[in-house]
Amino acid sequence: MSKLFLSNPTAVAGVLTGHQGNVSMLCAPIIFVMLLFAGNYCKAQSSVQLAPPLMKYYSVFFKDASIVELKFAQPGTQIHYTLNNQQPTEQDQVYSKPIRVKKSFTTVKAMAAGEGFLNSETVSATFIKDGIKIKSVQQTTANVKFPGSGINTLIDNEGGITDLNSKTWLGYQLDSVEINVEMVEMQNLSSVLINCLQDHGSWVFLPEQFRVYSFDNNKQSFQLIAEQIDSSKQIIASASCRPLTIQLAEKIITQKLKIVLQGIKSLPEGHPGKGQHGWLFIDEIKLY
Repeated sequence: MSKLFLSNPTAVAGVLTGHQGNVSMLCAPIIFVMLLFAGNYCKAQSSVQLAPPLMKYYSVFFKDASIVELKFAQPGTQIHYTLNNQQPTEQDQVYSKPIRVKKSFTTVKAMAAGEGFLNSETVSATFIKDGIKIKSVQQTTANVKFPGSGINTLIDNEGGITDLNSKTWLGYQLDSVEINVEMVEMQNLSSVLINCLQDHGSWVFLPEQFRVYSFDNNKQSFQLIAEQIDSSKQIIASASCRPLTIQLAEKIITQKLKIVLQGIKSLPEGHPGKGQHGWLFIDEIKLY
């Protein structure tokens, strides 16, 4: 049998010993495989990506403050987060206790990191503070499958989650949806926000048109004061909540508004349901 001759057989990976000056050739493949496995194991561990942390909160809408909890169970890892809408890095703040959000439109972004692993994808949520007090709201009747939680679905400060089966959502498969809003008293209005779901995999798209009308007491009719059009046809893989805001060109004093949303009538090229009617989901209205 052929032999592998070593000048120092005790120095091979610290596992072989000998005093005859040679080692059987059968040992060489074993040593090689062991070293290769060890190297590949370390390489594989460093290429494993951590799952995103869990972000827990009651609702993204709040009156005074919202409490956000971040959870991740993997030993030896940390959660890094930001509150300035920037992507978190390992240099950002480490999560250690629940985050108290008090400022409107604060975006919490978080990711998990740990030595020997790739950083996780980022999870995020934007928190929205209450605005002008709304007395009542009436809207087009939603689809029976997605009826929301009642007449106050759009003003109950609940929602902001991507589960379309949540009772916080009103779902529509119509050409247009009309929402009539009455405030407690005459108000100086500068912007209107409506929170929508974007989940293209479930055929849920943002409105193609967002119009706001103000009631003119002198003319005794609603007058168009702002309009926003979304002509984007890009298919988005992930689901997300999208707070759409219209800034008025100038402040309007009014007590009543009419909001008209035009849903997508024909799903775009590249979507499995191309040409069919899409869905529109809304869960909250805010006035500022």
